[in-house]
Amino acid sequence: MSQNNSGSWRARNKPYIYAVVFAILLTFFIAPEVMDDKSMSPEIDKGSVIIMTKQSYSAKRGAPDLGTVVVMEKNYAPKVSDDNIVARVVGKPKDTVEIKGGKLYRNGKEYKVKGANGDLGKSMKVKVDEDSVFLLCDNRDCKTDSRNSKLGTVSMKEIKGDAKMIIWPFSDFGKVGKNE
Repeated sequence: MSQNNSGSWRARNKPYIYAVVFAILLTFFIAPEVMDDKSMSPEIDKGSVIIMTKQSYSAKRGAPDLGTVVVMEKNYAPKVSDDNIVARVVGKPKDTVEIKGGKLYRNGKEYKVKGANGDLGKSMKVKVDEDSVFLLCDNRDCKTDSRNSKLGTVSMKEIKGDAKMIIWPFSDFGKVGKNE
């Protein structure tokens, strides 16, 4: 009778078990997203790959923080974009967001987004529902955000998650900034 000194099955396969558990966790909590447009340029350029943490928001669970870059599922806005929408939260539930004179106002105070560029477009004033947010692209010339009448304010249930990190190209590798 020969003895097997190589240890238990679990010990021999430990690296594979860790890899499978890690892959499952990644699938449930994070996902890659490829930027197919220039809506968040200059922070996130077209062709960049970002890592998104999956998040669930609602009036009960809470809203994303102001300035957070979020990813919205394309199925909720097929008339606005053929791909997922990536934009920054500039208005939280019950806020009043106004665009006038080429400036953005939140609850009557000017709200500036560091690095944002382009034209905000025509004047508008919106009261955000208690279960919605107002999204705005950093590249203001791109209107795949709440300024588009086909989208408007976005229900928090339609948000897939938060953009956290740029992983490609390596020259842009790093954290996606929150507007602070």
